[in-house]
Amino acid sequence: MTVVWQTIKKVEVQKYMEIIKCIIGIFLFSVIVSCRQDIKPDEIFKRANDFKLTIHLGDKYTSDSTIIKIVNKNSLKINKLKDWLTNNLHGWESSIVSWATPEISLIGTDFRLLIYKDGAVIGFTDRKGKAKQYTKKVDKSEFNFLIEE
Repeated sequence: MTVVWQTIKKVEVQKYMEIIKCIIGIFLFSVIVSCRQDIKPDEIFKRANDFKLTIHLGDKYTSDSTIIKIVNKNSLKINKLKDWLTNNLHGWESSIVSWATPEISLIGTDFRLLIYKDGAVIGFTDRKGKAKQYTKKVDKSEFNFLIEE
């Protein structure tokens, strides 16, 4: 009789372990999925005004190695950026860290794009007034349209 009870308890424990594994798997999957974010260009540029484009030349961050331009919200550069964002909606990851001085930055009222050698950081205020910041691995050359005349 004791052997029968021990066998029944082993089977019950195995069933509970399988259920726990499933619950943990679902939880981990939801955490991973929630870290990935999609960018919505229409939401980002809804309240856009003109932008300040800053380009740092070389490794020095001095006033004589920096170019600053004002970019109109209806300019070709902004339209190309909207197209780029539309083609890169997926694969962004939420980020809460502060970032060092970028090689290129585009700053607006409720928007900022920081471009580094091998990645970009986008920050904006969503339609609910909540600040958002996301990162994505991309090559800096994808943003050549911002630095070309």
